[in-house]
Amino acid sequence: MALWLLILLYTLAFFSLYTQVFFLLSYLENRDIMKKQEQRRVADEDLPAVTMIVPCWNEEASVYDSIQSIFDIDYPMDRFHVIAVDDGSTDNTWQELQRFAGDARITLLQKENGGKHSALNFAIPHVTTPYMCCIDADTTFEPQSLRELVTYAVFEPEVAAVAGTVLIKKPSTIFQMAQNIEYQMFAFNKKVLGLLHGVLVAPGAFSLFKTQVVRAVGGYRQAHNMEDLELTYRLQVHGHRVEHCHSGIAYTTGPRTLKALFKQRMRWSYGFLHNTRDYKYAIFNKSYGSFGVFTLPMSLFAYVVVVVLFFLSWYYFINFFVDAITLIRLAGMSAFAGSLVNFDWFFINTQAFFFLSSLMVIIVVATILLGRKTSKLPMLSHIGHVVWFFGLYNLLAPFWIMSSILNVIRSHQPSWR
Repeated sequence: MALWLLILLYTLAFFSLYTQVFFLLSYLENRDIMKKQEQRRVADEDLPAVTMIVPCWNEEASVYDSIQSIFDIDYPMDRFHVIAVDDGSTDNTWQELQRFAGDARITLLQKENGGKHSALNFAIPHVTTPYMCCIDADTTFEPQSLRELVTYAVFEPEVAAVAGTVLIKKPSTIFQMAQNIEYQMFAFNKKVLGLLHGVLVAPGAFSLFKTQVVRAVGGYRQAHNMEDLELTYRLQVHGHRVEHCHSGIAYTTGPRTLKALFKQRMRWSYGFLHNTRDYKYAIFNKSYGSFGVFTLPMSLFAYVVVVVLFFLSWYYFINFFVDAITLIRLAGMSAFAGSLVNFDWFFINTQAFFFLSSLMVIIVVATILLGRKTSKLPMLSHIGHVVWFFGLYNLLAPFWIMSSILNVIRSHQPSWR
């Protein structure tokens, strides 16, 4: 292997391992803080009023159950209100919402289609509570979830936003099974970033905000179809603190098919790269704390690692293929077949990169298990989904990342659905 390629490979391996170890050490050092956060309680009479905003577009299959799950949460009935916004749906979403007509707990709004950000902004003038909670129309909740997020805001008044933990609901396809593991890893990574005061995103599926702060910074923007990411960026560059609540758990459906998953990740990757470019002045800027010094550079670095390792994998594959053809031509097929089935300890890879890679895999597995622990999930539940996670994401992630990079270069925005 060329020297420059070897240097690149070891550099990426070192920084990848360093980042993973840093996450683990940060988690271990802050376990006492997490325990204290879990033990905090707010009496019913001290809970602030909250408005739950539910933007809907063609959600007839899920919107009724999602809103019903809001009414089933463990929160005083006189302390929260729901605003559902039909963003110009072309199916029966509005008809489904009419099942709640006359219910004083909910306000139903309808507007022309303009995107999720416009639906959220359409609802904000109707919010009369000090806190607002933005959710997706397919989100369902654990009974204590809203109370958990609000507890962070009550105990830490300087917090402007609290991100909830979002997990996959009843995964049934192999693509949802892969996402199931991925979201559990997200739960761990997001919690560590919260402990470091460097949250990347308060997800649109379930997050709590101070209403006056959202109004003060100008509400939501189109933000390359990643309005939740951009608002999180904007809050932090304006000096507002964003937290992550690991015990406030909600569930989302997740794309069921390869096509749907690829479209979603194309949108996520494109939105991340474009919004990060818009806020490039925050990268490595100490003025923005951990968000600027660590979160943004680390997130961009992850993209570099995926792309480089993808090309290196193909480099090794092509070299193996060329060597195989050469061996067959010189010594025949029997010699090549023998090289595949005959085992010799001499051929075990003892290079440092092999051990670094093996250690990284071990740490990723540890991250998954800690994500389960953080989310209060059974440690061995659906453990077989790990196979789909490693198998599918190793193959697919480089393609949607590279496609997104090309789209950013060409200024070609991927479709929402």
